[in-house]
Amino acid sequence: MAFNALFLSDWFANAPFVCVGALCSLAIYVLGWRTIRANGIAARLRFTRLRVAAFCAAWCVVVLALASPLDLLAERALSWHMVQHILLTMIAPPLFWCATPAMPMLFGCGASARKWILAPILASSSVRAALRIAAHPLTGFVALSLVTVLWHTPALYTLALRDGWWHRIEHATMLGAGLLFWLAIIAPFPYRDRWPRIALVGLLIAADLVNTVVSAYLAFASAPVYAWYADLSPAYGIDALRDQQLAAGLMWIPGSVIYLGAAIAIAVAYLMPRRSAPAPRTVSLRVLASAPTTNDLLRTPWLGAALRSSRVRLCIRFALLAGALLIVLDGIFGTQDAPMNLAGTIPWTHWRGVTVIALLALGNIVCMACPLIAPRSLLRKWISPTLTFPRALRSKWLAVGLVMLWLVAYEAFDLWSSPWATAMLILGFIVVATAVDLFYTGASFCRFICPIGQYNMLVATVGTREVRAIDASVCARCETHDCLKGRTTDAGEYRPGCGLDLFMPKKQGNLDCTFCLDCVSACPHGNIGILPMIPGVDLAPSTWRSQIGMLATRVDFGALAAVFTIGAIVNAAGMTAPVVEYVTSSAIAQAAFVVLGLCAGLALLALGASLPIGAKFSERATRLALAAIPLGAALWCAHYFFHLVTGAPTGEAAVLRVLHDLQLVGVEPDRIMSCCAPPPTWLLPLELLLLSLGLSVAIAVHWWSTLAMIVKGARRISVVNMARATAPGALVLLILWAASVWVLLQPMEMRGTSGFIE
Repeated sequence: MAFNALFLSDWFANAPFVCVGALCSLAIYVLGWRTIRANGIAARLRFTRLRVAAFCAAWCVVVLALASPLDLLAERALSWHMVQHILLTMIAPPLFWCATPAMPMLFGCGASARKWILAPILASSSVRAALRIAAHPLTGFVALSLVTVLWHTPALYTLALRDGWWHRIEHATMLGAGLLFWLAIIAPFPYRDRWPRIALVGLLIAADLVNTVVSAYLAFASAPVYAWYADLSPAYGIDALRDQQLAAGLMWIPGSVIYLGAAIAIAVAYLMPRRSAPAPRTVSLRVLASAPTTNDLLRTPWLGAALRSSRVRLCIRFALLAGALLIVLDGIFGTQDAPMNLAGTIPWTHWRGVTVIALLALGNIVCMACPLIAPRSLLRKWISPTLTFPRALRSKWLAVGLVMLWLVAYEAFDLWSSPWATAMLILGFIVVATAVDLFYTGASFCRFICPIGQYNMLVATVGTREVRAIDASVCARCETHDCLKGRTTDAGEYRPGCGLDLFMPKKQGNLDCTFCLDCVSACPHGNIGILPMIPGVDLAPSTWRSQIGMLATRVDFGALAAVFTIGAIVNAAGMTAPVVEYVTSSAIAQAAFVVLGLCAGLALLALGASLPIGAKFSERATRLALAAIPLGAALWCAHYFFHLVTGAPTGEAAVLRVLHDLQLVGVEPDRIMSCCAPPPTWLLPLELLLLSLGLSVAIAVHWWSTLAMIVKGARRISVVNMARATAPGALVLLILWAASVWVLLQPMEMRGTSGFIE
């Protein structure tokens, strides 16, 4: 009886006002909507029935949040209260603005009200100035950030729960701040953008960072943050701490998906080619060239000229080869104390951290500068390989096996702690790469064998740059296809074509592309550049691509992608305190951990593709594995960046030790210099933000890929079909994301230094 009385009192306090407001608002909106649509076909095209549906859905969300039993449950459990906040700040506001409510609400008020009441108010200079400030993107961001942070502080949160009026103020400010923030994001008619649309991506990422920080604060607190729930929850059989962690998860995961999903949508819309009017005829003079304007890295001053030169590229490779050989010499003849040896620090701590950032920022620029191919690049001037790589091995299966072997050997033999083993590994890579490419034509080692190259290519699929043709019409008119076959210049210099046999007009994305830029040197039209790309977008389509075919039907690529993503989790987990404590007893135990982890992850991906919709199991599994690449790349980046930030000082210690051994400096560095630095406070939020970005891109790719699969299978596209097809895979991606978050929150073994960092 007490429960029913309290429920009815709360319902009567909120529900009538909310419901009456919703009905009145809907009536005004529908009346104005019908009035506007009567003005002609243009108005009907802008104000469709979907606008009314969005407005109704927005009010349904508000009623659900404020005038349903959810409002009562929110006083009993933090998780239900968090659902309220999500509905009011992230769901209802975008729906309201998708309905473009300004004009329908204005016309629904009647001519007299518009003329005598609304017009004078809206014409007031002070009101217009206030509206300009309120509509600015920064205003919405600041308002939403303050509301999110302040209302989750224990004092204000408890005040809102204890006082009904403060509770209503809390919800009103959340809805208002959400409306201000999403106004600039949705930009409903007649709103005018104050910033370039692409700038809003940064705003959404910043909003997600605020959301992540608050979520992490609640998730990782060792005790209930709010005394209200600590005192009240046990009476209802609720564990306050578990409920708080559930609330944090509800705020964290859906929040990141919403914010980062909107950011991805804006970025895709901005970067996708736009339809434009036919270009005017141009004067047929070379000085008035009609090549399209592009953001081409090869056209930037100084840097572009250097990258276009095959000699400069060869010099870069030999410079890095010289550095690699110095590391090899120190690994063989120097101290075997890994933190004080170049081979124990530079490859494992610094090189991996720098290269993963370069791969995401510039595409597969790392393979372009690879020192492993420097010897064969020079020796091929005198030695011409005549054999073709065996047909049975022209797939990714050999690379899949080598990547798995690499992951197992790294843990089982502690390669990171043995400078001698690291030196032998580098030397072995150089010898094998040179031998293979002097026997076999093309870039067989890079394409079919090198595990490092496969990693680079997969990370680069979510990079921001790719090598592609600038103007497709130039390629269509080309008859020699020098980018593929190579050519001899007028000066008699031979410039080889693509060693991976990629035909530029049919090339797509960064898979199987090493950025060697031989095609750039060979193209006589200068029609190839390093151009912007949408991260992950080439993982979803069902189009045919050069030397790959239909990516979704290539099970070997799917297996490689799956090992890449699952391997990221297993490799990072192998360095955490809980795992190190139990599996470091023997090499067999460490190897077994890696193998079992890979098998469990592969089984999970297979389970996510088990629902028989749209295509064969092999294609569904391949598509899901490809969709998981952004999440794997995010974890590799977060992992390696952590070691780069905390292990950066070890490089100085190793270099000073080498200089001391060579008697170039008089004082031997103290071993304490090789200790890791404490992680800065911003590092964990940044890592979690990277994972959230990876999850959002992965879910977006999974959705696009599923849509392509349904279209390819000639199935009817509907909300039900899409939901059934995407839900299992999306759940698997969420599980992988949660496992990645758990890994990042554990104490990490500082390989290349000593000890653990909490």
